[in-house]
Amino acid sequence: MKLSINKEQIINQLQSLAAVADKKQTLPILSNILIRADEEVITLKSTDLEVELEFVIPNKNQTPGEITIPAKKISDIIKELPDGQIDFELNDDASKLLIKSSSGRYNLSTISASDFPDFDVVKSDQTYNIPSESFINLIQKTSFAMANQDWRHYLNGCLFQKSLNDLVMVATDAHRLATYIIPLEQEGEFSGIIPRKSVIELLKILPKSNENISFYINTNNIVFMSKNFTFKSKLVDGNYPNYNQVIPAGEGLEITIERKKLLDTLSRVSVLSSEKFKGVKLCTKGESLEVSAHNPEQESAEELVPLVKTAEGFDIAFNVNYLREVLSSIEDENISMVSFGPDKSAIIKSSDLDQTLVLMPLLL
Repeated sequence: MKLSINKEQIINQLQSLAAVADKKQTLPILSNILIRADEEVITLKSTDLEVELEFVIPNKNQTPGEITIPAKKISDIIKELPDGQIDFELNDDASKLLIKSSSGRYNLSTISASDFPDFDVVKSDQTYNIPSESFINLIQKTSFAMANQDWRHYLNGCLFQKSLNDLVMVATDAHRLATYIIPLEQEGEFSGIIPRKSVIELLKILPKSNENISFYINTNNIVFMSKNFTFKSKLVDGNYPNYNQVIPAGEGLEITIERKKLLDTLSRVSVLSSEKFKGVKLCTKGESLEVSAHNPEQESAEELVPLVKTAEGFDIAFNVNYLREVLSSIEDENISMVSFGPDKSAIIKSSDLDQTLVLMPLLL
């Protein structure tokens, strides 16, 4: 196998493939990237048996063949090479892959491509289409609320669900909840939990230009396809909690405040919050919101932030990191908070009615 390709055609793909490859080295082959050269395309693939990512790159300057090479090493090497053409050549006994650039030569150990595992997925009859920008928005508006290594494994990912003409993504770690809805006017309904790793890697590889992404889903897997990549992922086995029960309803105390001013204030005040709870208290004082924090060393911080709309008796405390992440998912100049009591979930509102943000309070 021989091939020549420009660095810019391959570097981003190798970075994404290395992120998918198994870092625990349960099987040596899972830490490798498969390179397959055909007459007019190069195929690059990696997997950890939970996720598989495949890129197809148009290229004619090659001799057919296939091999696997260490994912992290190849991505790190190519990243550091100068821009320009890179040559790959497999030696006679296929034990080493030679990489040549204008700056030098590198020899990498290989494992036969015949050992590379298949990621078997049952093809679904129903394929859905969604603009890439819409899908990116869906993930960005929700994924920050995913749990990370929670014993409730079904929270370590995002619920991906279609009913009627709506496509919804939901994430929660039991401290905050984020949902986002976009229209999808195609027949069929489905529901599945996409694992955390898959959500994070998808966000990296989805094209920023508004090209269409197609996908299909079955009981155990979901597959996303574009003109350049195929991304396969197992789904989390489990039942997602009824998130609608967590969203408070009824009359609450509502305040409106400039989002950037509140974020800046939270950054300053939280310096003196407790390391364990990271709590900040929000309390209306006339036409202002008092933001305060204290710690076991009896240090404290207080600031007043002008309110656009006030509500007498608004008094609640939050984990400052969770509150800041929720506020950062909104782009509006002003946001509203609705409190239903110091011990009940609060709603953070923006002008985007398709987004729902719920935050659990702290009892300080």
